[in-house]
Order: sequence, then structure tokens, then C-alpha cells
Amino acid sequence: MPTHHIRAIHLFNAEHYREALLAFEERWHAERSDFLRGLINLANAMNQLRLGLVAGPRRNLTVARALLSAYEPQHEGLDIVRIRAYIAELQALISDESPLDTPHGVPWAQVPRLHLSIPPSPAPDQ
Repeated sequence: MPTHHIRAIHLFNAEHYREALLAFEERWHAERSDFLRGLINLANAMNQLRLGLVAGPRRNLTVARALLSAYEPQHEGLDIVRIRAYIAELQALISDESPLDTPHGVPWAQVPRLHLSIPPSPAPDQ
């Protein structure tokens, strides 16, 4: 697994979403996959939710969930079914009546956190 990917997962799990987004983008520039675009959109949505925004996260979560659907049930050691269920949970927190991009979006304390599992390294050949 590429170093950028592992670093991005560590950053995401530490709630450094902006930095995770940038680390996923580093890999995306080389691969241009929808899988990475989905993770980029998820990290961006988490960063925006922390800032109290609504419209951006709503859009990014919708895009992330759609992009990741093609990679179910697992991809590169990540449980995509679980990630998409988490995204749906976040989407349910953002009602259609939520005021757009105010500092009073979804309270950050109410936003559930997702911990991405780092896939084990392959065993060296014997």
C-alpha cells in the first residue's frame, strides 16, 4: 500500500481532515481513481462539518457515497460498506432544513467519528 495512503488514513483517524484530504490527493494525482475521489470528498466533508458548514458537506457526502459504491464490499483493505453506512449516518444529521453554511451547522460534538482500519502489510515471501 502506498505511503501516502497509509499517512492519509492516520491523519483521518487523528481528525486532521484537511491534511488527510491533501495526502489522499497526492496519490490521486498519480492514479485518478474514483475510490480516492470518494475518500477525498469524505475528508473534505468532515473538515467542513467541523467548521460548521452545511452545503459543502451535504454535497461532498453525496458524491463520496456514490463514488465509493462501486468498491463495495471492500477495497484496499477498507470496509467500504461500513464507510458508506457512516456517510449515510452523517447525511441524516444534515437535514434539508439546515441553514446553509452558517457557524451553527451540525454541532461538532454530535458528529460521529469514523476510524479507518489500516490494512495489514502483506507477509514477506518465505
